[in-house]
Amino acid sequence: MPPELTPTRQTLISVILRLGTQATASALAREMGISKPAITRHIDILRDLGYVAPAGGRYAPITLTSRAKVELGIGIPIYGQIAAGQPTLAEQSPEDVVPDLDALMGKRPGDFLLTVRGDSMIGIGVMPGDLVLVRPTAEVLDGEVAVVLIKGDNAATLKRITHFVDKILLDSENPEYGQMVYATEDVQIQGKMIGKIGLHVPRSTRRR
Repeated sequence: MPPELTPTRQTLISVILRLGTQATASALAREMGISKPAITRHIDILRDLGYVAPAGGRYAPITLTSRAKVELGIGIPIYGQIAAGQPTLAEQSPEDVVPDLDALMGKRPGDFLLTVRGDSMIGIGVMPGDLVLVRPTAEVLDGEVAVVLIKGDNAATLKRITHFVDKILLDSENPEYGQMVYATEDVQIQGKMIGKIGLHVPRSTRRR
């Protein structure tokens, strides 16, 4: 650990990571039981050392720099880029790290995760056991993937949505499943899919 990172500053970095978007100077002072002026001095020192990002505004959260995350081993390292077309040489040293999960997925207050059961959406890479990030909303655009409650069945499903005058079409992303059509009043949109976390190795698509 670099000598300029005293135990207090190491703890401060840990609290900044834990609080995420709530990491203001006031919140850090409360969490650590230190006065706000003292916390501000430590933050200024960490900023001068390149561990804390430049201030984004009076009320903006305090964030760590990519350099800090690389040097301190925080997060998953990003080793450059990889070609999906012609091969290129893979980088051998990390140039950055991923942000925390909330920032990586663009999470907003109220968003939640659901565990996927079934294989009806594998065509867009949503596999059984994956987690999908859902943003609560009662309205989605045609073509968006949404969490839909079928009122008569009292069951929710993840499907691609198409609206008609008095009907809603629910499409799967698996040719083994047919299209479902419901009257608009029989369907309740509960949220739209924002992203997914793949927890399993993708199935092979190679023909044998």
